[in-house]
Amino acid sequence: MPETLNLPLLTWPWLWLVLALASSLLAAQNVEVNRRARQEGFRLNFWRSAMTAAFWLPLTLLNPWPTEWSFYAVAFFGGVSMIVGFTIQNDLANKHNGRVAILYVPLKAVLVFVLWAMIDPVARHHVMDKPLVTTGVLLCLGTMVFALAEFRKNDVSWSSFRAVMPIVVLYGVGDILARLSITPEVLHQRLIIFLFVLTATSSVVSLMIYPFRPKPELPFYTPKLVTSAFRAALGQMGNQVCFFMALVLAPSPAYASMVIMLTPVWLLVYHRYAGIKDDANPMAGTVVVIAAVILMYLVS
Repeated sequence: MPETLNLPLLTWPWLWLVLALASSLLAAQNVEVNRRARQEGFRLNFWRSAMTAAFWLPLTLLNPWPTEWSFYAVAFFGGVSMIVGFTIQNDLANKHNGRVAILYVPLKAVLVFVLWAMIDPVARHHVMDKPLVTTGVLLCLGTMVFALAEFRKNDVSWSSFRAVMPIVVLYGVGDILARLSITPEVLHQRLIIFLFVLTATSSVVSLMIYPFRPKPELPFYTPKLVTSAFRAALGQMGNQVCFFMALVLAPSPAYASMVIMLTPVWLLVYHRYAGIKDDANPMAGTVVVIAAVILMYLVS
């Protein structure tokens, strides 16, 4: 396959936004699957990652593998971060209604926005050249953080924020490193290889630390566990492709996370439609949507 691919679709300026919206929907599906499964996060993540890696493996043969060691270091870091992050998210989803599990998203978006403006000259120039736009973006982010906290006050506490802070840092740094390792010019060559190394790392490292796993009394394999992991793997594959493509194609890697803040809104809509008890505040959801629309306009 050629080193550069002339696909007009990849140059469409709104493609990253469409992909980010799709990722937010798939993220909601994944959270709901985890909530329904009620499985312990560490074991679920192993089986989910192993299935995903097995799916990506044959597709990696379609492109030459990168020679830079830093590419694999970034993917390895992402795989280890996935173990930590998914275990924390799944445990939070089991305790609550799935929404606190993604409380890290707006905090990660703020971290990535600031870090990217610090290390990328173009982003830094944009921030300094358009202070009103930057102020508007930060105000929208702050509004969305506040609105998400208002979704279910009983679930959001200082302990909740402390629980998700490791995810904020790990996923935020991972987003920055992934953006630096995969540019739009080589996206078609590197994405699947990156996702394979990431998920394979997650499953292999999970096996290595299995003797020290949480809740060691639980069995390594049950039919329900594997079935739940398969459903989660299906959503994860689509979500990862959409998210990382949006991450690479967007003007800033933070913008994909900003759009994914709509995930709690999709969960609220689904719970209302399916008749699932959910005491989320619909007014807060409306505020999230309005702030997201303004945000999309500002960064477009």
